[in-house]
Amino acid sequence: MIWSLGALAALLLWSVVGPRVLRGFQRRARPTARVMVHLWTLATALWLLACFLLLAILVTRVMGPGVKSFVFACVDLLQAIHDNGAENGVLTALLLGAVGLARLTWTALRRRSAGNAWTREHVRRLQSGGRLRTVHTDRVWVLPTSETAAYCLPGRQFGIVVTQGALDSLTPAELSAVLAHERAHLSGRHHILVGWARLLDHAFPAVPLLRAAASELPELVEWAADDQAARETGPHVLAHALGVMARAQPRTQGTEPALAAAGACPVRRVRRQLQPAQPPVGWAANAAAALVVVLPLALTALATLLNIVLPYCDCVG
Repeated sequence: MIWSLGALAALLLWSVVGPRVLRGFQRRARPTARVMVHLWTLATALWLLACFLLLAILVTRVMGPGVKSFVFACVDLLQAIHDNGAENGVLTALLLGAVGLARLTWTALRRRSAGNAWTREHVRRLQSGGRLRTVHTDRVWVLPTSETAAYCLPGRQFGIVVTQGALDSLTPAELSAVLAHERAHLSGRHHILVGWARLLDHAFPAVPLLRAAASELPELVEWAADDQAARETGPHVLAHALGVMARAQPRTQGTEPALAAAGACPVRRVRRQLQPAQPPVGWAANAAAALVVVLPLALTALATLLNIVLPYCDCVG
Protein backbone atom coordinates (compact mmCIF):
# COMPACT_ATOMS: atom_id res chain seq x y z
CA MET A 1 0.00 0.00 0.00
CA ILE A 2 2.89 2.35 0.78
CA TRP A 3 4.34 1.80 -2.68
CA SER A 4 0.97 2.51 -4.25
CA LEU A 5 0.64 5.80 -2.41
CA GLY A 6 4.21 6.67 -3.30
CA ALA A 7 3.55 5.98 -6.99
CA LEU A 8 0.38 8.08 -6.90
CA ALA A 9 2.24 10.94 -5.20
CA ALA A 10 5.07 10.73 -7.72
CA LEU A 11 2.64 10.82 -10.63
CA LEU A 12 0.75 13.81 -9.23
CA LEU A 13 3.99 15.63 -8.47
CA TRP A 14 5.37 14.94 -11.95
CA SER A 15 2.12 16.15 -13.51
CA VAL A 16 2.70 19.54 -11.86
CA VAL A 17 6.47 20.02 -11.78
CA GLY A 18 7.31 18.00 -14.90
CA PRO A 19 7.03 21.00 -17.25
CA ARG A 20 9.35 23.06 -15.06
CA VAL A 21 11.89 20.23 -14.91
CA LEU A 22 11.91 19.69 -18.68
CA ARG A 23 12.09 23.39 -19.46
CA GLY A 24 14.88 23.82 -16.93
CA PHE A 25 16.83 20.97 -18.53
CA GLN A 26 16.37 22.55 -21.95
CA ARG A 27 17.50 25.96 -20.69
CA ARG A 28 20.58 24.76 -18.80
CA ALA A 29 21.83 21.76 -20.75
CA ARG A 30 20.77 23.05 -24.20
CA PRO A 31 20.05 19.65 -25.76
CA THR A 32 19.03 19.37 -29.38
CA ALA A 33 15.44 20.02 -30.34
CA ARG A 34 15.13 16.40 -31.37
CA VAL A 35 16.07 15.24 -27.86
CA MET A 36 13.47 17.54 -26.32
CA VAL A 37 10.81 16.28 -28.74
CA HIS A 38 11.51 12.73 -27.59
CA LEU A 39 11.51 13.70 -23.90
CA TRP A 40 8.16 15.51 -24.06
CA THR A 41 6.57 12.69 -26.06
CA LEU A 42 7.96 10.09 -23.67
CA ALA A 43 6.68 12.06 -20.68
CA THR A 44 3.11 12.19 -22.00
CA ALA A 45 3.04 8.53 -23.07
CA LEU A 46 4.40 7.31 -19.74
CA TRP A 47 1.98 9.54 -17.84
CA LEU A 48 -0.97 7.86 -19.54
CA LEU A 49 0.46 4.38 -18.97
CA ALA A 50 1.10 5.14 -15.31
CA CYS A 51 -2.52 6.21 -14.87
CA PHE A 52 -3.76 2.88 -16.22
CA LEU A 53 -1.40 0.97 -13.93
CA LEU A 54 -2.62 2.92 -10.91
CA LEU A 55 -6.20 2.05 -11.78
CA ALA A 56 -5.19 -1.61 -11.97
CA ILE A 57 -3.62 -1.32 -8.52
CA LEU A 58 -6.78 0.28 -7.14
CA VAL A 59 -8.92 -2.56 -8.45
CA THR A 60 -6.51 -5.08 -6.97
CA ARG A 61 -6.42 -3.48 -3.54
CA VAL A 62 -10.18 -3.44 -3.10
CA MET A 63 -10.72 -6.91 -4.56
CA GLY A 64 -8.03 -8.81 -2.69
CA PRO A 65 -7.60 -12.43 -3.80
CA GLY A 66 -10.39 -12.05 -6.35
CA VAL A 67 -7.84 -10.93 -8.96
CA LYS A 68 -6.63 -14.43 -9.58
CA SER A 69 -10.20 -15.56 -10.16
CA PHE A 70 -10.46 -12.98 -12.94
CA VAL A 71 -7.94 -14.88 -14.98
CA PHE A 72 -9.96 -18.07 -14.84
CA ALA A 73 -13.59 -17.06 -14.93
CA CYS A 74 -15.72 -13.94 -14.72
CA VAL A 75 -18.18 -15.77 -12.48
CA ASP A 76 -15.49 -16.48 -9.89
CA LEU A 77 -14.44 -12.86 -10.07
CA LEU A 78 -17.91 -11.58 -9.33
CA GLN A 79 -18.21 -13.98 -6.42
CA ALA A 80 -14.87 -12.81 -5.03
CA ILE A 81 -15.96 -9.19 -5.27
CA HIS A 82 -19.13 -9.99 -3.37
CA ASP A 83 -17.30 -12.00 -0.70
CA ASN A 84 -14.84 -9.18 -0.06
CA GLY A 85 -17.51 -6.49 0.01
CA ALA A 86 -15.59 -4.59 -2.63
CA GLU A 87 -18.45 -3.66 -4.94
CA ASN A 88 -18.18 0.07 -4.28
CA GLY A 89 -14.41 0.21 -4.66
CA VAL A 90 -14.40 -1.77 -7.86
CA LEU A 91 -17.26 0.29 -9.24
CA THR A 92 -15.37 3.51 -8.47
CA ALA A 93 -12.19 2.27 -10.13
CA LEU A 94 -14.02 0.99 -13.18
CA LEU A 95 -16.01 4.20 -13.42
CA LEU A 96 -12.86 6.32 -13.33
CA GLY A 97 -11.20 4.15 -15.95
CA ALA A 98 -14.29 4.11 -18.14
CA VAL A 99 -14.70 7.88 -17.95
CA GLY A 100 -11.06 8.47 -18.81
CA LEU A 101 -11.10 5.99 -21.69
CA ALA A 102 -14.42 7.32 -23.01
CA ARG A 103 -13.19 10.90 -22.91
CA LEU A 104 -9.96 9.98 -24.66
CA THR A 105 -11.83 8.00 -27.33
CA TRP A 106 -14.46 10.71 -27.87
CA THR A 107 -11.80 13.40 -28.18
CA ALA A 108 -9.82 11.28 -30.64
CA LEU A 109 -12.90 10.67 -32.78
CA ARG A 110 -13.85 14.36 -32.81
CA ARG A 111 -10.34 15.45 -33.74
CA ARG A 112 -10.09 12.77 -36.41
CA SER A 113 -13.41 13.88 -37.88
CA ALA A 114 -12.31 17.52 -37.95
CA GLY A 115 -8.96 16.55 -39.48
CA ASN A 116 -10.62 14.42 -42.15
CA ALA A 117 -12.98 17.26 -43.05
CA TRP A 118 -10.06 19.67 -43.41
CA THR A 119 -8.12 17.11 -45.47
CA ARG A 120 -11.04 16.47 -47.84
CA GLU A 121 -11.46 20.18 -48.42
CA HIS A 122 -7.76 20.59 -49.05
CA VAL A 123 -7.69 17.63 -51.44
CA ARG A 124 -10.39 19.32 -53.50
CA ARG A 125 -8.31 22.50 -53.49
CA LEU A 126 -5.20 20.65 -54.64
CA GLN A 127 -7.02 18.67 -57.31
CA SER A 128 -8.88 21.68 -58.66
CA GLY A 129 -6.07 24.22 -58.75
CA GLY A 130 -2.80 22.55 -57.80
CA ARG A 131 -0.40 20.57 -59.93
CA LEU A 132 2.40 18.14 -59.21
CA ARG A 133 5.86 19.36 -60.15
CA THR A 134 9.44 18.35 -59.56
CA VAL A 135 11.15 21.16 -57.69
CA HIS A 136 14.84 20.45 -57.34
CA THR A 137 14.64 16.76 -56.48
CA ASP A 138 11.29 16.79 -54.68
CA ARG A 139 7.85 16.05 -56.02
CA VAL A 140 5.65 18.84 -54.66
CA TRP A 141 2.16 20.21 -55.09
CA VAL A 142 2.19 23.78 -56.40
CA LEU A 143 -0.80 26.03 -55.67
CA PRO A 144 -1.26 28.99 -58.04
CA THR A 145 -1.66 31.62 -55.32
CA SER A 146 0.36 34.74 -54.60
CA GLU A 147 0.74 34.11 -50.88
CA THR A 148 4.13 32.89 -49.69
CA ALA A 149 3.55 29.52 -48.07
CA ALA A 150 5.05 26.06 -47.85
CA TYR A 151 3.86 23.18 -45.70
CA CYS A 152 3.54 19.44 -45.65
CA LEU A 153 0.63 17.05 -45.31
CA PRO A 154 0.98 13.43 -44.18
CA GLY A 155 -0.06 10.72 -46.59
CA ARG A 156 1.30 9.25 -49.79
CA GLN A 157 -0.95 11.35 -52.00
CA PHE A 158 0.08 14.62 -50.37
CA GLY A 159 3.58 15.44 -49.14
CA ILE A 160 5.02 18.92 -49.64
CA VAL A 161 2.84 21.80 -50.82
CA VAL A 162 4.25 25.16 -51.94
CA THR A 163 2.57 28.18 -53.46
CA GLN A 164 3.60 29.98 -56.60
CA GLY A 165 4.22 33.02 -54.43
CA ALA A 166 6.85 31.07 -52.50
CA LEU A 167 8.52 29.89 -55.70
CA ASP A 168 8.67 33.48 -56.94
CA SER A 169 9.94 34.93 -53.66
CA LEU A 170 12.63 32.43 -52.66
CA THR A 171 16.05 32.04 -54.22
CA PRO A 172 17.03 28.52 -55.30
CA ALA A 173 19.14 28.07 -52.15
CA GLU A 174 16.34 29.35 -49.90
CA LEU A 175 13.84 27.08 -51.63
CA SER A 176 16.15 24.12 -50.99
CA ALA A 177 16.20 25.03 -47.30
CA VAL A 178 12.40 25.23 -47.15
CA LEU A 179 12.00 21.88 -48.90
CA ALA A 180 14.57 20.28 -46.57
CA HIS A 181 12.60 21.63 -43.62
CA GLU A 182 9.38 20.03 -44.88
CA ARG A 183 11.11 16.75 -45.65
CA ALA A 184 12.34 16.67 -42.05
CA HIS A 185 8.75 17.02 -40.85
CA LEU A 186 7.60 14.12 -43.00
CA SER A 187 10.51 11.80 -42.20
CA GLY A 188 10.23 12.55 -38.48
CA ARG A 189 6.44 12.04 -38.51
CA HIS A 190 6.12 15.23 -36.53
CA HIS A 191 2.39 15.48 -37.24
CA ILE A 192 1.86 12.32 -35.16
CA LEU A 193 3.83 13.68 -32.20
CA VAL A 194 2.05 17.04 -32.24
CA GLY A 195 -1.34 15.39 -32.70
CA TRP A 196 -0.68 13.03 -29.78
CA ALA A 197 0.17 15.88 -27.42
CA ARG A 198 -2.86 17.92 -28.49
CA LEU A 199 -5.13 14.88 -28.13
CA LEU A 200 -4.09 14.30 -24.52
CA ASP A 201 -4.35 18.01 -23.72
CA HIS A 202 -7.90 18.20 -25.09
CA ALA A 203 -8.91 14.97 -23.35
CA PHE A 204 -7.39 15.92 -19.96
CA PRO A 205 -7.12 19.72 -19.94
CA ALA A 206 -6.53 20.01 -16.19
CA VAL A 207 -3.12 18.27 -16.27
CA PRO A 208 -0.26 20.84 -16.40
CA LEU A 209 2.18 18.34 -17.95
CA LEU A 210 -0.12 17.63 -20.90
CA ARG A 211 -0.95 21.30 -21.37
CA ALA A 212 2.75 22.18 -21.45
CA ALA A 213 3.54 19.36 -23.89
CA ALA A 214 0.83 20.57 -26.29
CA SER A 215 2.38 24.03 -26.11
CA GLU A 216 6.04 23.03 -26.42
CA LEU A 217 5.98 20.26 -29.02
CA PRO A 218 4.69 22.31 -32.00
CA GLU A 219 7.63 24.70 -31.64
CA LEU A 220 10.16 21.98 -30.88
CA VAL A 221 9.31 20.03 -34.04
CA GLU A 222 9.85 23.24 -36.02
CA TRP A 223 13.24 23.63 -34.36
CA ALA A 224 14.11 20.01 -35.11
CA ALA A 225 13.15 20.44 -38.77
CA ASP A 226 15.15 23.69 -38.88
CA ASP A 227 18.23 21.90 -37.55
CA GLN A 228 17.96 19.23 -40.23
CA ALA A 229 17.50 21.84 -42.96
CA ALA A 230 20.44 23.88 -41.63
CA ARG A 231 22.69 20.83 -41.79
CA GLU A 232 21.77 20.36 -45.46
CA THR A 233 21.78 23.95 -46.71
CA GLY A 234 23.46 26.06 -44.03
CA PRO A 235 21.98 28.12 -41.17
CA HIS A 236 22.25 31.52 -42.86
CA VAL A 237 20.38 30.36 -45.95
CA LEU A 238 17.66 28.90 -43.77
CA ALA A 239 17.45 32.11 -41.71
CA HIS A 240 16.93 34.17 -44.87
CA ALA A 241 14.27 31.72 -46.07
CA LEU A 242 12.44 31.94 -42.74
CA GLY A 243 12.44 35.72 -43.01
CA VAL A 244 10.87 35.57 -46.46
CA MET A 245 8.26 33.03 -45.38
CA ALA A 246 7.34 35.03 -42.27
CA ARG A 247 6.35 38.12 -44.24
CA ALA A 248 2.97 36.57 -45.04
CA GLN A 249 0.84 34.42 -42.77
CA PRO A 250 -0.35 31.44 -44.81
CA ARG A 251 -3.89 30.21 -44.62
CA THR A 252 -2.63 26.88 -43.29
CA GLN A 253 -1.27 28.57 -40.18
CA GLY A 254 -2.81 26.91 -37.15
CA THR A 255 -4.43 24.05 -39.03
CA GLU A 256 -3.32 20.91 -37.28
CA PRO A 257 -3.01 18.47 -40.21
CA ALA A 258 -0.42 20.77 -41.82
CA LEU A 259 3.05 21.71 -40.58
CA ALA A 260 4.00 25.01 -42.20
CA ALA A 261 7.47 26.40 -42.84
CA ALA A 262 6.36 29.67 -41.21
CA GLY A 263 5.00 27.91 -38.12
CA ALA A 264 5.98 28.67 -34.51
CA CYS A 265 7.78 31.95 -33.78
CA PRO A 266 9.96 32.98 -36.75
CA VAL A 267 12.00 35.40 -34.63
CA ARG A 268 13.15 32.70 -32.20
CA ARG A 269 13.78 30.30 -35.05
CA VAL A 270 15.98 32.79 -36.90
CA ARG A 271 17.83 33.66 -33.68
CA ARG A 272 18.58 29.98 -33.09
CA GLN A 273 20.16 29.67 -36.51
CA LEU A 274 22.26 32.82 -36.25
CA GLN A 275 23.55 32.45 -32.70
CA PRO A 276 26.94 30.74 -32.16
CA ALA A 277 26.70 26.97 -32.14
CA GLN A 278 26.56 25.48 -28.65
CA PRO A 279 28.62 22.41 -27.77
CA PRO A 280 26.41 19.33 -27.89
CA VAL A 281 25.17 18.05 -24.56
CA GLY A 282 26.69 14.75 -23.51
CA TRP A 283 24.86 11.46 -23.54
CA ALA A 284 25.00 11.31 -19.75
CA ALA A 285 22.86 14.44 -19.39
CA ASN A 286 20.32 13.11 -21.90
CA ALA A 287 20.23 9.76 -20.11
CA ALA A 288 19.71 11.46 -16.75
CA ALA A 289 16.81 13.50 -18.14
CA ALA A 290 15.25 10.35 -19.60
CA LEU A 291 15.57 8.59 -16.22
CA VAL A 292 13.79 11.47 -14.50
CA VAL A 293 10.96 11.19 -17.03
CA VAL A 294 10.74 7.42 -16.54
CA LEU A 295 10.87 7.56 -12.73
CA PRO A 296 7.10 8.01 -12.08
CA LEU A 297 6.30 5.07 -14.34
CA ALA A 298 9.05 2.99 -12.72
CA LEU A 299 7.53 3.58 -9.29
CA THR A 300 4.08 2.74 -10.63
CA ALA A 301 5.37 -0.43 -12.26
CA LEU A 302 7.05 -1.45 -8.99
CA ALA A 303 3.84 -0.81 -7.08
CA THR A 304 1.96 -2.89 -9.65
CA LEU A 305 4.45 -5.72 -9.22
CA LEU A 306 4.17 -5.65 -5.44
CA ASN A 307 0.38 -5.36 -5.36
CA ILE A 308 -0.77 -7.51 -8.29
CA VAL A 309 1.88 -9.95 -9.44
CA LEU A 310 3.75 -11.12 -6.35
CA PRO A 311 0.81 -11.64 -3.94
CA TYR A 312 -0.90 -14.03 -6.36
CA CYS A 313 2.16 -15.70 -7.86
CA ASP A 314 2.53 -19.38 -6.94
CA CYS A 315 6.30 -18.99 -6.83
CA VAL A 316 6.11 -16.60 -3.84
CA GLY A 317 5.68 -17.80 -0.28
